[in-house]
Amino acid sequence: MDGRLEEMRRALLARRHALLGQVAQTEADLRWLDTNIEPEAEEEGQEENLARLLARLDDREQAELGAIDRALVRLASGDYGRCVVCGTLIPWPRLEALPAAERCVSCAQAQERH
Repeated sequence: MDGRLEEMRRALLARRHALLGQVAQTEADLRWLDTNIEPEAEEEGQEENLARLLARLDDREQAELGAIDRALVRLASGDYGRCVVCGTLIPWPRLEALPAAERCVSCAQAQERH
């Protein structure tokens, strides 16, 4: 594997590990809160806000993990660095900034517009 590709693989695996660690820490924090805060001390509105925030964070983390896993599959298959929509090469500066990038800038902008 090319040195730059191996570097990207390591960066993707490191980010994946960090995300999984964050999820584990969040779960540990929630268990601590559940056992150390009396339910009557919290207001219902605060609980709902916390639940919505955690749901959004969880969705974002899951989406990022999915993107990382797809990038790792593309690395293994030799398709990493090619836009999944148009097939053009994604520039290295974009991949360095967003190692899990699946689309070239043009296709990413087109997706955002829709």
